[in-house]
Amino acid sequence: MTRPGNRPPSAAEQKLAASLAGAVDLSGLKKRAETRRGATDTGRAPGPGGPPPGPGPDGSGPAVLVEVDETSFEQEVLVRSSQVPVILELVSQRAPTALTSLLDALALEAGGRWVHATVDVDVSPGIAQALQARAVPTVYAVAAGRPLADFEGEQPEDALRQWLDAVLRATEGKLSGPAPDTGDAEPEEPTDPERDAAEDALADGDLVAAEERFSALVQSRPGEHSLVEALRYVQATRRVAEGTDVGEGAVPDALRAADGALVGGEYEAAFTTLVDAIRVHFGDDRATLRARLLELLEALPVDDPRVLAGRRDLASALY
Repeated sequence: MTRPGNRPPSAAEQKLAASLAGAVDLSGLKKRAETRRGATDTGRAPGPGGPPPGPGPDGSGPAVLVEVDETSFEQEVLVRSSQVPVILELVSQRAPTALTSLLDALALEAGGRWVHATVDVDVSPGIAQALQARAVPTVYAVAAGRPLADFEGEQPEDALRQWLDAVLRATEGKLSGPAPDTGDAEPEEPTDPERDAAEDALADGDLVAAEERFSALVQSRPGEHSLVEALRYVQATRRVAEGTDVGEGAVPDALRAADGALVGGEYEAAFTTLVDAIRVHFGDDRATLRARLLELLEALPVDDPRVLAGRRDLASALY
């Protein structure tokens, strides 16, 4: 662990520079949060998906103070650290410290040469686990997607300044630099009112309207497979919610289990459940199971390995 104030400057710089080539890789940390946190009364900007980040200290450009969660970690820490060092502070709202305010002030003073990002470990414990953090506050200097130095606990300002200077010297010439200011206007994303309406209905829990709208889109845009996938998801979700496949016995049980697996994203389990049932049923029961399997197979592209395997298994079960 590299601690502020406990180093001859030259030794620290050598250690930090060497760590650029072999530190822990954070790229495996996946985005898992379903919602993004908004800005708080501290004036810190949220990550992507919330309100637009506030300007830098000169009134333009990206924010130098940002709150990060598991949703925005990749963009605000991994991607941003390819431009400038990101000083990542693990905090807890249950135990606020003066270190956060001090780092905020120093980041604004630095004028965009580095970014101060905070993570609330109570909200995003996965980040703390990935970093193997033992306490809060813990601070990491991240550059080029890798942590290259860290320390735990409060630090005096002079020692913290020395540590930050060492980080900047160690990363000098190794990163692309701050992103250029492109003005306040953000590029407009193409609008798709019909799809937006279908997705809004799904988000609102109106499965009937969502199914109607996605069905219409599938008919009008046969080449867009993502619409078929969305439609099959909505149909399975509606059957699960409404208990459409009622009754007792192996066939309705298999239909319900397959729908539940599909809604949970477990496509292989859905296909296997129906294939296993097809193997032991005949006549109308087999026809019902086969029709449902072919319907669910449409939830993925025809060349998806899971679909190819499912169709092979179906052929084997039938013949």
